[in-house]
Amino acid sequence: MTLLALCSASGAPGVTTTALALGWVWPLVHRERRVLVVDGDPAGSGVLPGYLHAGVVAGGGVLALAAERSRPGPDAFLDEALALDPAGSRMVLLGFTSTAQARTVTPVWEALADAARALDAAGVDVVVDAGRLGHRYEPTVLFQAADAVVAVLGSSLRAVTTTAAALRDLRASRGPGSRTTAVVVGERRPYSAREISSELGVAPLPAVAVDPWAAGALAEAGSTGWRFERSALLRSARDLAQNLRTAATTVPAAVGS
Repeated sequence: MTLLALCSASGAPGVTTTALALGWVWPLVHRERRVLVVDGDPAGSGVLPGYLHAGVVAGGGVLALAAERSRPGPDAFLDEALALDPAGSRMVLLGFTSTAQARTVTPVWEALADAARALDAAGVDVVVDAGRLGHRYEPTVLFQAADAVVAVLGSSLRAVTTTAAALRDLRASRGPGSRTTAVVVGERRPYSAREISSELGVAPLPAVAVDPWAAGALAEAGSTGWRFERSALLRSARDLAQNLRTAATTVPAAVGS
């Protein structure tokens, strides 16, 4: 897989937590692959405040790339990323704090779309937190270039209804043969992941667990220890990472509602 874009149709269902969890488990599930999580929410970063609280120095990331006069290449994205482990197998490209800054970064998203194949050849998969759909400055070019677009949603009726409409629009804009799917955060509130996948017309995927403690650890530059590694969030993220890589490399097959 090369490029995976996570988004939501409404509310705050857990796109950022899902992206960070995938980034943490990705090298464990896909051996000899590295992962770059891109903090690309145009409404403002859900990652940066926690990382600053954990002592990460401000600056760099997406805004540093946007400030460059030359178009960033594959190496530039890795150079500006923050490594979360000594081997550099988990990396985060930090975003920005305000919507006003989102106006300046469209060239960065265009460059990332072009760089994705080279990053893939270098053993790096890219997971983008693209925030909520419909934003004026959403990274549309990444939705078009992604090997898979994943709508993250809760299990309420409202979330399912809103996401169903968003998926129809995404499929229409991405064209036939593209992979556009969904993942549920906190199933059985009240509907199961299987019920929701059938309603949305997507192949069943594992649900992401609601785990506030582990989510908080991820939001502050990650954590270590047996409790974190065995948390419900990371266990569910492992299943999701395996399924999404498979989904991104197979021909889509809609599930009837």
